[in-house]
Amino acid sequence: MTLIWLAFLTGLTTGGISCLAVQGGLLATAMSKPSETPDPAGKPANRWLQVGMFVVFKLVAYTLLGFLLGLIGSTLTLTPKVLGWVQIGAGLFMIATALRMIDAHPIFRYFVIRPPRWAFRIMKNTSRSQSLFAPALLGFLTILLPCGVTQATMAVAVASGNPVSGAAILFAFILGTSPVFFVLGATVVELLQKKVFSYAAAAIIAVFAVISINGGLGLTGSPYTLQNYYRAATGEVGTGNSASVIGGVQDVSITVRSNGYTASATTIKRGVPVRLTLVTDNTQGCVRAFTIPEFNISKVLPVTGTETLEFTPQKTGRLAYSCSMGMYTGAFTVED
Repeated sequence: MTLIWLAFLTGLTTGGISCLAVQGGLLATAMSKPSETPDPAGKPANRWLQVGMFVVFKLVAYTLLGFLLGLIGSTLTLTPKVLGWVQIGAGLFMIATALRMIDAHPIFRYFVIRPPRWAFRIMKNTSRSQSLFAPALLGFLTILLPCGVTQATMAVAVASGNPVSGAAILFAFILGTSPVFFVLGATVVELLQKKVFSYAAAAIIAVFAVISINGGLGLTGSPYTLQNYYRAATGEVGTGNSASVIGGVQDVSITVRSNGYTASATTIKRGVPVRLTLVTDNTQGCVRAFTIPEFNISKVLPVTGTETLEFTPQKTGRLAYSCSMGMYTGAFTVED
């Protein structure tokens, strides 16, 4: 849910300006064609209709694209660790995108998705059409001409590893960009040329990148996550309780809340089977998608209820667990 809200806010701020800079010219061209029998009284309503059709069909196109990108991401998610590396890769791409937007170095110009020439020809010919449906078709075809901020959001959709999440992320982003197109859609805006918007957009993309990389590290079981640094800084890191062994089995429970995990024990023994009980109570969000990367365990928990997992730790050290996006994490310490 955090990524969806961030996607919406990105679209509402710098994303809308960035998209308008790239795609606004097509809409303006389509709307600049006067009808053969102009009606001054009906002109404003007609222009609002054209912008509306452009925005609605763009929203539909990107929602479908987000579903497809999330589906592609899900096929790459053979294990939680693989998804983690996908998220890290997406984060690195977003960092390169942010650096390209502020012209940090010429090498970052290669980190951009360029549509084929035939796509430009189709959009150019469509924009010259006087048909009322030209803006609608152009809105749909904007998936072939994504701006830098949109490309970064597309990377987030892939990294989500879920078609529904991917669709929701791009839907929220494009929905956020819509007010800018309604307000400024047919005008040439000097603001688009101001460097401050590039820096603001790059900063927001950098936030996306940090979230994506941090989540990827969490999914790979790495201890080097922002959550762990925060726990260390606030003194939350400690030895904790040891799991009790009854009948040759270690019983451990984890209370799963919408904002994270709380384990009954943080230290378990190597070579002794663990019976892990996960307890939810009106729990919402990605925290319900519980994973243990080391054992390739993935389990979607009910909103309210219990689930039991069993595994046997075979080596000492840190045994991490997290949600499917690496946003909420925890770990056991395995000892002899």
